[in-house]
Formats: sequence, structure tokens, C-alpha cells
Amino acid sequence: MATVVNLTNLTRAAVTYNNVLRELPYFVFIEVARKLRVNIVQVDGEHILISKRRKANFLRPYKPGLSLNDQQELIKFFEAKLKPEMVYAELNDNILSYKDKKVISNAGEPVNNKTKKHPLELLILKDLVISVAEDVIFNLFHAQRDENTPSAETSFNGFFHKLNLLVTAGEIDAAKGNLKTTGAFDPDATNPDTSTANYTRMVNFLKSAHPLLRRGEVLLYAAEKPITAVRDDFRKIVKSFDYPTIDQVVDKLRSDANIPNLKVITDESYGTGDQLILTKPGNLDFGVGNSTDVQFVQVRSIDKDPNIVQYWIQAAYDTRIQDVHQKLFMTNEQKNTGLNFAGDY
Repeated sequence: MATVVNLTNLTRAAVTYNNVLRELPYFVFIEVARKLRVNIVQVDGEHILISKRRKANFLRPYKPGLSLNDQQELIKFFEAKLKPEMVYAELNDNILSYKDKKVISNAGEPVNNKTKKHPLELLILKDLVISVAEDVIFNLFHAQRDENTPSAETSFNGFFHKLNLLVTAGEIDAAKGNLKTTGAFDPDATNPDTSTANYTRMVNFLKSAHPLLRRGEVLLYAAEKPITAVRDDFRKIVKSFDYPTIDQVVDKLRSDANIPNLKVITDESYGTGDQLILTKPGNLDFGVGNSTDVQFVQVRSIDKDPNIVQYWIQAAYDTRIQDVHQKLFMTNEQKNTGLNFAGDY
């Protein structure tokens, strides 16, 4: 059996290993969720959030002898479901793979044939939790569950998949005011030095939002590409030799789109492309079956060979857009592609 840790170069040569192991930077889920303003919700089974839709235009001038109106509907309801589905991660390793190796943990303690304790157990426990958290982060928007093609990308359903389902169901639609056509944020091949079409494109998208969506704090989710295109155009507008800061660009967008409390959120987990989401804070939920699932690794022996140790994480995940009414949510017709920076190799 191949070892979980590659020990090709860790031989018993005359080498002294430092007990401090250098680690590359990694992503922490709670920090990313906080940056994305995503709610983490613990769900036991299924949670259904019901939003009320209220009809208006009932007021009429009175005159004697008026006839009764036909029966009318006052209230409709919108349901948003959060149902975390089971996922898992496992590693299996034979501790005797390390018998003739000098490992760099526990001050180089040898393999203990009595306790069957893995010499790198603490390191594996920590790194497995980190790797699973990164698998979640980089599929938070892009995942689509498919039990027949198992991978991190098919483990649960991400925000974009939920959005696409709502488009198919007609809940997100141009006629409902929560879907706008922007086109791609690409350079203008005809007038590359003077065109400010991308900046105008962004302003028009933001200005087209419902007045109640533009009121108060508003979050614009965007990848690096459209933000960079808008920034390049803004530089042409102000005729600056230096690149304006992102804060300067956003401040100008707030003014031109009349959204004083606009916040732009960019993150690697959002992927690459021109898909925009404009929404109120607190509208995106990440559901977990148990709040401690991702922090718990079970270590057990399941093989007839007692030297084989299994590390197992079991959890349940799902995502939800609480409401897509135009007063709370708007997106465009573009699509993003996921980026995967999970792990180091």
C-alpha cells in the first residue's frame, strides 16, 4: 500500500531534522465564509425558509353603486430549502511503511508496534481537516452533487447550481427584475485606448437594481476579471497615469450607481468569469449537518491487517439563496468557472 506521506527523501541517512515543519499558506474556511458574508447554518435534516410576497395596487376611487371586484390574491410564498447531504473523506495508511524511516514529528519517535500509533498522526489529522476545508471553499459556488462521479466538485450543491435551478424554474428572470443582461467584460478591440464600455456596463447593471435593493448595505460579488476591466476603464475616465485604487473605483461606482453603501466582494472561491451577484447581506447560507463535522477526524482500524489505520471525516453540506426577489437579489447572464487552489500539489 502506498503511504499517505511521501517519504522518498526521508531516509535514515545522517540527517538531523528540525522539529519545526514549514508549511505553505492555506485557506481557512471560517475566514473565507466571513469575508464572503456567508451564513453558516446547522441543519438537522431539512430547513425550509418561507418568504412572503405581498400584492399591492388595491386602492381605488370610491363612487356610489360600485360593483365588487373579482376575487384577488393578496399573498404568495417563496420557499428556500437547505438540506445538507452526506459527504466523506478518508485516508488509509500502513504504519509499517514508516518502520525504516526517520519521520519529522514527535522528535523522530519510532513506529510503536504495540500501540499501532501512526508516527505522523497529529500531522495527518491537522492536514486532513485543512484539505477538506479547502475542498469545501473552492466548491462553495461551483459544486454540483453527482454520486456517480465522486470528487470534491460533485460532493454537494454550490450557490451557482442553486442559482441555475432558480433560473430554470423561472424564479430568476428578466421579467421579474432579478436577471439583467450585461455582456462580457472584455477589452474593446476597436477603441482599446479610449473605450470605457466596461465601466458603463457595470454602472448600468448596478443602476438597474430595484431601489430597495440599492438602499442600505449592498454586496456585489464579482471575480477579478470584471473588476480589473472596470478599473482599467476608470483610469481612462480620470486620465490618470497611475492606476487608481480599488477603493477609488468602488467609491465612484457608489456615486454613479446611487448605491452609497456598496461593498465589492472578490475571492478566489468565486472563480473566474463575468458573473455578477448583487444582493443584501445575509442572503447566502451554507448548511452543515453538524457544526463540528469538519473539525472531527475519526481514527480507526477497519482492515484485517491491524497495521492499517484509517482517517475518516464525515459531514453533510448544502447551500441556499434565501430569497431572489428583485428587492433582495439580482444577477446577470454570464457564467463563472471554478478555480481550485485546494492543497499544494
